[in-house]
Amino acid sequence: MTDPGFQPQEYVVNDVFDTRVSKSRRMYVKEYKKIGEGAFGTVVEAMVAEVDENGQQKENPFGPFAIKRVLAQTEYKCRELEILRLVIHPNIVRLRYFFDRKSRTDGKIYQNLTMECLPSNLQNEIKYYRGSRYTIPYPHMKAYTFQLARAMMYLHGFSISHRDIKPSNILVDPSKVKLKICDFGSAKQLEPNAPSVSYICSRYYRAPELIVGCTVYTTKIDIWGLGCVIAEMFLGKPIFQGLTSELQLKEISKLLGPPPNTFFFKSNPQYHGNMFSTKLFTCSVQERFKLIFCNSPDDVIDLLLKVLVYDPEFRATAASVLVHPFFDELKESNFHVYPRGSSEPLRMDLYDFSEVELNFMGDLKQKLLSRP
Repeated sequence: MTDPGFQPQEYVVNDVFDTRVSKSRRMYVKEYKKIGEGAFGTVVEAMVAEVDENGQQKENPFGPFAIKRVLAQTEYKCRELEILRLVIHPNIVRLRYFFDRKSRTDGKIYQNLTMECLPSNLQNEIKYYRGSRYTIPYPHMKAYTFQLARAMMYLHGFSISHRDIKPSNILVDPSKVKLKICDFGSAKQLEPNAPSVSYICSRYYRAPELIVGCTVYTTKIDIWGLGCVIAEMFLGKPIFQGLTSELQLKEISKLLGPPPNTFFFKSNPQYHGNMFSTKLFTCSVQERFKLIFCNSPDDVIDLLLKVLVYDPEFRATAASVLVHPFFDELKESNFHVYPRGSSEPLRMDLYDFSEVELNFMGDLKQKLLSRP
């Protein structure tokens, strides 16, 4: 988003922490465009440069960076910073700098999280192709989905749940078909059997166990979001669009059938809302998927059947998603895509996994690395 009322500003900060070298620097910051705003605060696009003791720039400003500004000294803010400092992954937005600064507007201290900036997000990509009456090209969908699942596998290896997976929180560079998860404001490192708030995740992408009030959940809530994102890339619109949280469950039942009673008991025995127990279609769930995704190949329908599952215990893991046959094409040595507007093929190798990632894959490591 851009804000015509936004006033660009330039300033020097004496104590900017550089995460690459773990020390503070004196930096010049030039904010020139607002790119996001919400309950959390504001995100602006900016350039930065290191300056000397006299305030002279040591280098030309570089970037762009996305600076997320949130109120300092809150649990919400500290958790996001802590997680961003922990995770280093090619498909997760990288925190480069952070600093505190007093606002000229309200006099409050804000923390500024300075992260790498990509030119677009998946929501904009979906809208772009929908406006042209197309969907994102099939090879692009595979590449984007694989990168998203790869980032989730890494996060879940640390028991970190993003808790707000949706297309607008997935940055992309269409010229490189590159993807990075962003906005960790809702993220949390989950502890086994420890309660967390159930009113989390944007409604259209909220896992069914959260809808019915489950407070002891797992990272599988992100996998549900992954399924919703995959479906949206194929359909060009959110697959479940309930007007309220309860009606969201009804929209889900239109595809998956009514939730089993065991689902409510396991998720929240105190749930007293509508269980939508009446089946709204006569065919099988698999036939229902094929009807909704009528122009989609069988392999993606099979993948969706494994991730859009009521019971999180039977929902696929990120690791098992990565070895699904849907991605076999990506393993081919000549796999390539044509970035939007380009006639030149872009060859992609998406299997440059680190040792940390391979350890997180566990027993599926060899299957991941096997080539056709």
